Amino acid sequence: MAAPAGCTAAEDAAMFNCSGEPPPAPYIVSWNVTRRCNLACAHCYLDAVQRKSEARDELSAEECLAVIGQLARTAPGAMLVLTGGEPLLRHDLEQLVQAGREEGLMPVIGTNGTLLDARRAESLRDAGAAGLSISLDSSDARFHDRLRGLPGAWAGARRGLAAAGKAGLAIVLQTTVFEENRRDLTALADIAGQAGAMAFNVFFLVCTGRGVTQTDLASAGYEETLREIMLLQEQHPGMKIRARCAPYMRRIQGLHAGECSGDYADWSSACLAGRRYLRITPQGRVTPCPYIPEVIGDLRHTPLAEIWNESPVLQRLRRELPKGKCGECDYRYSCGGCRARALAQHGDLMAEDSKCIHVRPEGQLPEAPPAPAARPAVCWEPEAEARLERIPAFLRQRVRERLEEYAIREGVDPITVAFMAAHRPPGLSSSGSRGMRG
Repeated sequence: MAAPAGCTAAEDAAMFNCSGEPPPAPYIVSWNVTRRCNLACAHCYLDAVQRKSEARDELSAEECLAVIGQLARTAPGAMLVLTGGEPLLRHDLEQLVQAGREEGLMPVIGTNGTLLDARRAESLRDAGAAGLSISLDSSDARFHDRLRGLPGAWAGARRGLAAAGKAGLAIVLQTTVFEENRRDLTALADIAGQAGAMAFNVFFLVCTGRGVTQTDLASAGYEETLREIMLLQEQHPGMKIRARCAPYMRRIQGLHAGECSGDYADWSSACLAGRRYLRITPQGRVTPCPYIPEVIGDLRHTPLAEIWNESPVLQRLRRELPKGKCGECDYRYSCGGCRARALAQHGDLMAEDSKCIHVRPEGQLPEAPPAPAARPAVCWEPEAEARLERIPAFLRQRVRERLEEYAIREGVDPITVAFMAAHRPPGLSSSGSRGMRG
């Protein structure tokens, strides 16, 4: 097999899926279960609409259940993010949650929070939802309501946060950052902490859908905001604070990819689109991520496994180095730039991400393909191995690696259930069934 453009033969040998083996399964799936929404957010990538009933072309309940069955086979144990539009507008949402849980997936709900009351939160919990992510874009109700297109949206989101917490659901607070609210992150992190959120996700705008009308941060603003997120993490050690759609956080942290079986470290914040992540539209079409609108398959006509394994677009994302400065960067594997932003900026999925201001220092070589770290084998007791298998797929490998690192350091062999409990990561339950850290 010839090396992709821009790769040497040695790099090609190290790149993902050049051995002919099937790609690793996705461990995060984002599913827009409806385009309906009760808000009119100015930055919506889906261009969701306010209407009284589902559009006729959206997947029916029966079709959704069939898709869940496909997901269970193709992405066993994956986190399944059921979002919209506004997913709470689907009357069968609990049925989808329950089906996902019964199939071994980890269903979570991505909502604007305004329709979430105590009854609905308890209903979702009882159906098997692991948690909810709720969007709040400012500590100031005026900015949030203006962005979301509805007076009272901020107050509704706060009520939703309270209802989720009271029902015992894990909570993730999510914010899309703009120039107008990027200095509000400290207050938002405080709100997240007060609400008992296990994580605070800061999304960096990708100008797609209605988002093309919005003002993206200037490059310098990106850098400053990423550094602020690092400081906020230090101030909130009990809550994971993450930058989303900003893979250059790896560079800001000075971290290179290293623990992986192919090209990108699975646990890093580098772009996972098409590698371990996919998105499903309300009509059952598949794209590499929500911000890459290119349809790579239709689940009404093509099995998910075939799309995931054979899509030429996904093969490009897995095997090609990006072009321009991203392809020559000293963080080209650890970061690699946002592929959705490259497509939006240049019309080419593998173009450079021009938003990043980093230039490889003179004399510094481009980053070499990462190789798996060699370390002694560690045995696992059968009961501990079974406990590990109950941890969601998107966390399992990283948890295994961390526990084996601890075992080697402490001279423990084999790993037992008691050892796992003593070294359990914060926010991960003993079975992993309620953990949502990534």
